[in-house]
Amino acid sequence: MKKNYVIGLMSGTSMDGINASLVNTDGKTLSRTGHQVISNYSEKTIKLLKKYVFDYDMLKKNISFYKKLSKYISYDNYLAVRKIVNLSGINPDLIGYHGQTVFHDSSKKISIQLGDGDLLAKLSQTKVISKFRQNDIKNGGEGAPISPIYHKLLMEKLNLTLPCCFLNIGGVSNISYWDGTQLLGFDLGPGNGIMDIFCQENLDISFDRDGIIASKGNPNYQIINEFLKLPYFKKPYPKSLDRLEFNFFVNKLQFSNNNSSDILATFLEFTVHSIIKGINLLPSQPKIIVVMGGGQHNKYLLRRIVDSFCFDIVRADEIGIPGDFIEAEMIAYIAARKVNNLPITFPYTTGVQIPCVGGEINLV
Repeated sequence: MKKNYVIGLMSGTSMDGINASLVNTDGKTLSRTGHQVISNYSEKTIKLLKKYVFDYDMLKKNISFYKKLSKYISYDNYLAVRKIVNLSGINPDLIGYHGQTVFHDSSKKISIQLGDGDLLAKLSQTKVISKFRQNDIKNGGEGAPISPIYHKLLMEKLNLTLPCCFLNIGGVSNISYWDGTQLLGFDLGPGNGIMDIFCQENLDISFDRDGIIASKGNPNYQIINEFLKLPYFKKPYPKSLDRLEFNFFVNKLQFSNNNSSDILATFLEFTVHSIIKGINLLPSQPKIIVVMGGGQHNKYLLRRIVDSFCFDIVRADEIGIPGDFIEAEMIAYIAARKVNNLPITFPYTTGVQIPCVGGEINLV
């Protein structure tokens, strides 16, 4: 199979920008070029996203607005492509375009990513692969997570001791597990999302840098214990979450008499205990967990995770993996798998009936 230069574009549920990475891949192997950027959404895009991302019913009914926002998002992704091209001097053969997730409901088999692949292909004059989740859903899967197949490749390339887990802490937390035989993946619980939203709406800051505010608070264990009784945590994998799944507890805390430090400390413990619950569901205890995503930069969160387990926990950056760009690389990788008709989701990663090829081709 021919290797292609592929740009992967990923914007996570935290909506903090577009991560773009240029790699060389055929969907079986991958090599990095070292060219990667984080590109912010425009002010008008982020304003509309944050205003309407919590109102999916409105978005669903207002088709013209849906298309308008998709165009804004696609243009911002095009600008990310231009940055990579200008940085590298390489015109890609292919673009993998995830789009912006605004709604995910596994029970209804719905996963909505805003973005217009046809428009991005036209703007960039490059073939685009988009809509990676839809074929999985059509074949009985939940559409998420889609990263385990790439995480497996990285575990093998780095010769990591198995069983191994990759823990991605974005807006929500998810895990990939590989023991040499079984490839598993599922969403664990909240990640940075609820902490970031609280900071943005109440403290006029983007996020709690290094977890400093949370580290000064006292977690509300009464609410934490209620939270941990949710059926989701007992549900067997594969399983997936929407970022708004835990809104009841978010609202309960925000309208309590707790101060900001206590609220953030409680939210952080939601994340930590969700991870503990998820690890306990695995068929074997991992020998090593590699932490990536925005959560790897939260020093207090990472310390709490390390304190909770007796096995090795490392940040992706510590073992030579660009932790902020793994998901962008993954999108490039699975875009190449689509071109070469290779599956991206599996029965024990999404619940799909059989290994499933994913993605839609958008031609210039």
